[in-house]
Amino acid sequence: MVVISAEKPENVMDVEVLPEEKENSNQTTTSKQGNSNKTATGNMEIETKTPTKNLIKPIMNRATKSKSRSRTPRKAPLKRVKNSNKSRSRSRTPRRSVKTKLKAVVKVSTPKTKTLSKTRKYTPRSSVKRSKKIIKKKIVTKNKSITVKGKRKRPSPPRTPTVPLTKENKVPLEKNSLNFFAWSDDSFVIKTLEERGWVYKGEPVHNGREDYPNSVKKAVRDGSIDNAPCLFWADDHDGRVLAGLSENHMISSIPNADKALTKVYQQKMFGEYYWFPKCFTLPKERQLLVEYIQLNPQEYWICKPRDSYGGFGMCVYSSQSEEFEHILNRRTTFVVQRYMSNPYLFAGKYKFHIRAYMIITNARNPLRSYLWKNAQVQFCTHVFDLTQIGKKNFNKYCHISNYKVNNEKKNKRYLCLEKDGIGAGSEWAISTFFDHMNQHAPGFSEQTFWKSLTEIAKVVSLKLTSTPLVKRAFKTKAMITNHFEIYGLDILMDDKYNLEMTEANTQPGLDDTNPVMPNGKFNAEIVKANDVTAGIINDCITLLGIDGKNKELFSPFIELHC
Repeated sequence: MVVISAEKPENVMDVEVLPEEKENSNQTTTSKQGNSNKTATGNMEIETKTPTKNLIKPIMNRATKSKSRSRTPRKAPLKRVKNSNKSRSRSRTPRRSVKTKLKAVVKVSTPKTKTLSKTRKYTPRSSVKRSKKIIKKKIVTKNKSITVKGKRKRPSPPRTPTVPLTKENKVPLEKNSLNFFAWSDDSFVIKTLEERGWVYKGEPVHNGREDYPNSVKKAVRDGSIDNAPCLFWADDHDGRVLAGLSENHMISSIPNADKALTKVYQQKMFGEYYWFPKCFTLPKERQLLVEYIQLNPQEYWICKPRDSYGGFGMCVYSSQSEEFEHILNRRTTFVVQRYMSNPYLFAGKYKFHIRAYMIITNARNPLRSYLWKNAQVQFCTHVFDLTQIGKKNFNKYCHISNYKVNNEKKNKRYLCLEKDGIGAGSEWAISTFFDHMNQHAPGFSEQTFWKSLTEIAKVVSLKLTSTPLVKRAFKTKAMITNHFEIYGLDILMDDKYNLEMTEANTQPGLDDTNPVMPNGKFNAEIVKANDVTAGIINDCITLLGIDGKNKELFSPFIELHC
């Protein structure tokens, strides 16, 4: 006899009489005596000492429901579970391993039934955000095909060339096949390389400038790019599109370097250094700029479009002007940089900047970069005047010293004018600049100048090649042994001979200038400046060692990677 009391202990389970046992029993008797109730089934007898109204009802309901459906035996749980009120809960199935869960399982029935069933794939939460590139595998059956997603695609490691490399980790070209491609607007580069003994094979894509850069992308897809050993004197887009196409190519552009040298990104890279003027990106950093102006109310600021070059689209403002307050409310992205209000002026009148050249011959593993110990000086053609600022009264010819700005047709009168301390024209070679400074500026030191410039160039080369943009390019398809690049550094000097770098540029404009001025006069200083441009092109090829011609350098290099 089993006795069930109303107050049952936790370790005692309810006993339910199965319907099969009821059918097999010959007789069932129920007797009620006061507060007791008895039920006999076969040889088993149950006695309850409490009122049975609430206790028997759920048991009888379960018994009646079990007649409509057959009861299947439950599987024994894998782990031992203590008897409790939750003992009737569903037993847990054993967990599968992570590898088993990530596999896409496809169950295909026999060809006779022609039915397909696909189980659900488990994707862990951690892999949802990471999975950007996914391989799609196609499983083909006799009647249907099923596309199944697999694991995340990992980029293949960059290939390594099979030929011996030069000292600068570059692939050398054979002396009898010194071929190169360049766009027709790089006429001075083409002329310089042909004088060196290279053979010009035309543009990378015939008439490709009409739909650039889509024309280059289409040529790569069509397979019309020459894969033979050659040099591509390339633009920024070419460096990305041609990357990894052939191990025999030499490309004069490091992929994504132009993206890392936008005015917005340069602020992130160089903003912490004293030689980089204070800079803010608006409208994102508007509040930071307002707080800085409150502490420095007498500063001047130059506004630059985020992707401008050549000095175009720039304007200088006073921080106290109403125009500048209006500019701060713009919604478009642009850069505001502190403007040097005390630059060194030639003859106390003309502002200038120095165009220095830096070469990265090997972007990574190991980094090899150099500062070329020569440069050009570019002058403003109007007298420096801080009253000629603001959008309505801005005189770009006295504040922006870029060559293209001061050589505009409408400014040819001032370009040809014999200016105090400068003469006619708007550019010098750095040698003429040093001669002038040594004669008229006793406190200037040429040695200190190159030391300060070397410190700046070291940071620029290291920061540039360490950006995720450049790293990502060489982790995917670009080969380090195929890329190099020449960069232009724009340097200002204040009245105490301190140097500041306003920006670094890709594609520094290696063009020549006609030594005959618009007024018909010959300018010998332009010839010297052209020699500097030809010198950086020739010395770059000599440094790389890709044509086997050990020519004497026009100017020495300063190592930045040591």
